[in-house]
Amino acid sequence: MKKLFVGIDFSKEKVDAAIIIADGLNEIAPRAYNEFKTTNSGYNQLVKWVKKHSGDTEESSWLFCGENTGDYSLGLCNYIYGKGLDFWLENAKSIKDASGIRRLKSDRADANMIAEYAMRNHDKAVMYEPLSENLRQLRELFLYRHKLVGKKCSLTVRRDEKKLTMEKSAAKNAIANMGRHLINEFDKSIKKLDDMIKELISSDEELKRIYDIVTSIPGVGTQNAVCLMVYTNNFKKFGYDSRKIACYYGIAPFGKDSGTSVHSDPHVHYMANRLVKSMLTQAALASVKFCPSIASYYIRHIESGKKKMVVLNNVKNKLIHMVTAMVKNGQKYNSEYRNLISVA
Repeated sequence: MKKLFVGIDFSKEKVDAAIIIADGLNEIAPRAYNEFKTTNSGYNQLVKWVKKHSGDTEESSWLFCGENTGDYSLGLCNYIYGKGLDFWLENAKSIKDASGIRRLKSDRADANMIAEYAMRNHDKAVMYEPLSENLRQLRELFLYRHKLVGKKCSLTVRRDEKKLTMEKSAAKNAIANMGRHLINEFDKSIKKLDDMIKELISSDEELKRIYDIVTSIPGVGTQNAVCLMVYTNNFKKFGYDSRKIACYYGIAPFGKDSGTSVHSDPHVHYMANRLVKSMLTQAALASVKFCPSIASYYIRHIESGKKKMVVLNNVKNKLIHMVTAMVKNGQKYNSEYRNLISVA
């Protein structure tokens, strides 16, 4: 049972912290507030400060909570985890929606709002667990590769546009030569990153095991597999719950139905990780092309009159359910198990 709740508001150079001590939903002590630098010494001072204001509560009853702000939040999360304390890294919109209308906006007010959220919803808390060192490195390589591919595509499109719009000239030749040189350099860097990714996966038994399972589905390639592994912490982040994974990454459709006037068909929400969605779309398109059982599923629903994008989203859902179940059971894809995707 959690009794002490520490709301953390992250920023680049400091964190703001507010403490609430409660018995159930009743606060039993005055609130405390302070701010600390985003350094190891600052994090150490934060823990000491919480101990000072913890009263007679045990460390096992403490719950730190903060909004997921990417890299800004990782330093303190890893430090708290290393101390054996519980940290709940929650989606920022969930906290905002649950906190109602607020007139005051400040770091101190946000820290108190987060502490209140943790106090009222701690039964739903999902404790933070850091990525393993190799998985963390895999994440960095994957994201950097994704950026390089984007820059290469931008240069390629611009070069092709110049070919269509510019007449022959010294400027055109110079631009074409520089474009070719830069694109070649990007290709070399991307190839080097691909080799590093493969080498890192091969050097880690657990990464290799899960990678082999995920890529055993025809059409699911290296980048698709790495993306899923990185963003789900090898599928452990959601307790191997494929429904939660599909919902979190924006491929689970939801409709609206209220009274006699509000009725809408189920559709996916715009708020999702676009990178993960795009990688799942690529995997779905490739699976439709190379995996006979998924192709059969796709064609059957297209012929029944469903829209192509709706069916493609269904395929993405099927892939998530299949991959998660396979990883959980430690089994590779078997084309004979057609019943895995035969259900509509």
